[in-house]
Amino acid sequence: MSRLFPVPLPLLFAPLMAAQMVSAEAPKPRNGDKLVVINDDGFSPFHSGRYRSAEDLRKQVLGYKETQVAVFEWCIVAGSRVNFPSSNHELIGEGLTEFPRRGDKLAVETLIRMRNEGVDTLKTVADACHEAGIACYASMRMNGDYPAKAWEGTMAPFFNSDFWAEHPEYHQKTVGGTDQTRFSYAYPEVREFKLSILREAVERDIDGINLDFQRHPTFFSFEAPMLKAFEEKYGEDGSKVAADDPRWNPVRATYMTKFVGQVRQILDEAGKKKGRHLGLSVRIDWQKYQFWGCDIESWLDQGWLDYLVVGQYGLGGYEFDIAPFVQLAKDSDCAVLFGEECITGGHDTTAAEDKLIAAGKMESPKRKALSLEELETRAAKWYAAGANGVHLFNVSDQEALKTLGTVNPK
Repeated sequence: MSRLFPVPLPLLFAPLMAAQMVSAEAPKPRNGDKLVVINDDGFSPFHSGRYRSAEDLRKQVLGYKETQVAVFEWCIVAGSRVNFPSSNHELIGEGLTEFPRRGDKLAVETLIRMRNEGVDTLKTVADACHEAGIACYASMRMNGDYPAKAWEGTMAPFFNSDFWAEHPEYHQKTVGGTDQTRFSYAYPEVREFKLSILREAVERDIDGINLDFQRHPTFFSFEAPMLKAFEEKYGEDGSKVAADDPRWNPVRATYMTKFVGQVRQILDEAGKKKGRHLGLSVRIDWQKYQFWGCDIESWLDQGWLDYLVVGQYGLGGYEFDIAPFVQLAKDSDCAVLFGEECITGGHDTTAAEDKLIAAGKMESPKRKALSLEELETRAAKWYAAGANGVHLFNVSDQEALKTLGTVNPK
């Protein structure tokens, strides 16, 4: 499916604050005192064969009914393809006849079959969430495309959209002008491509959207719009300024705030039709968020965010002081959650490894994860520092979902 995503004129010339100031409405804890949010990547269980039908999706979500999970984030994007029926975007792996791994083939076959059977995965998940008394947020990985040569060239066609392949002019650039893998949000066409996915998502009965900046940075480099904006602001040639120079941060923030404001506007318009508030959350890195263009202070001031997930990019087990972010949000109604990456060691099975596993020449790679005791001990620290709850990414210990909302601060 080859498509260009033209930018509507009102968006092209929209002011910086595209959305009006709104009042945040943080989700309420469920079966506990603290907010517990979990994320499902919307792909791995299809890859493993655990999700093969709508009933499998329902069963998984309904299994959280007696837990303390208050918000279930369902990821709708892998790379820049989607996992729900769309009139504008390709399904993950659609149109391919060769696949990186056996599980990738199974995932594609399952998603296509479910779509052909009339199953809307996002709707199915949202309906099951509501049956279980849980809020459903559609989670979008902000820049998850893979390098063209990854896994002998098999990964990019599987996960990356036709838009990515056909428009390298919208990718990030090196100082010398070489195309990079990831999109640049400095281009309005890229922002519109991403917004078009979210417009379709809010047509379902979801309760909000999560923007996952940790999958995967970065979002800007030395593209022509960036260089022009830097020169206009500072009177200098940006190509001669290091990417980590803090003067770049407000330039990046201008574009990203424009995008986040448009997301908030989409939610407000959909919420008005549905007669209720639709939430917005972001997942950021506590050290790098400004470098990524995330002007959290402004977004909180505008009332755009309903919960803020603060973590660290990479494997889990990290520690940092979340108190400054709690202080940052104190005058808003936005909840602040410590973002736990529960995987502490290991990696996804590669295409090469999968061939060896299939041939019986190696075992599947093992992963290490935070235990129940570790999660509870850590949660007590975050709560003592003022966190309103925890966000669990790649959680493996399901018992934690029954206890983390009632851990006593220490």
